[in-house]
Amino acid sequence: MDIPLRCTCGAVKGVAREVSPRRGTRVVCMCIDCQTYAQFLGRADEILDAHGGTDIFQLAPGQLEIQQGADRLRCVRLSAKGAMRWYADCCKTPVGNTAPSPRIPFVGVPHLFMDHGASPDGRERDLGPVRFRVQAEDGHGEVPPGSHPRFPPRLLARTLFFLLRTRLTGLARPTPFWDDRGQPSVTPLVLSKAERAELRQRCER
Repeated sequence: MDIPLRCTCGAVKGVAREVSPRRGTRVVCMCIDCQTYAQFLGRADEILDAHGGTDIFQLAPGQLEIQQGADRLRCVRLSAKGAMRWYADCCKTPVGNTAPSPRIPFVGVPHLFMDHGASPDGRERDLGPVRFRVQAEDGHGEVPPGSHPRFPPRLLARTLFFLLRTRLTGLARPTPFWDDRGQPSVTPLVLSKAERAELRQRCER
């Protein structure tokens, strides 16, 4: 199915095309970087669950289309070599996480940007249950059973297969995050060590 995408204020809208539980992977990531990013956006209470996890659905870049408000997209990196984290500057809604290069065709879309309608079980209906809970060593409290302390081999194998399939099916492009020269569509903001440390302290409060 096609799933509408929208930031909280509605200035940025788009669509995730041909989505199904078999064509993507639903993951909850509890890593300190995802928690730091939520603090950077100032929306940790809405983005993170009780354990510090972010509910993310992994898509091929070519499945995601921004139809309105592309000029509102911004990008931040928590370090010079960190992941590219895209968000809507208008309301600080997380839009997608990508690798530092378009040669790794992958985007993880946080739940706050996906519109599953008014039904409380809409996300599970559209995307299926959470397949993996990862980076539990950074999680808060008693994490759910089956959580992996880091990154399970099964998810790594699934991700490698996903990347290969994306290349073979031509779904690496088009992408709203990179231009035709392979450069980011907007210049990323790279946080300093001091900025990152201050945000991480908030994760512990």
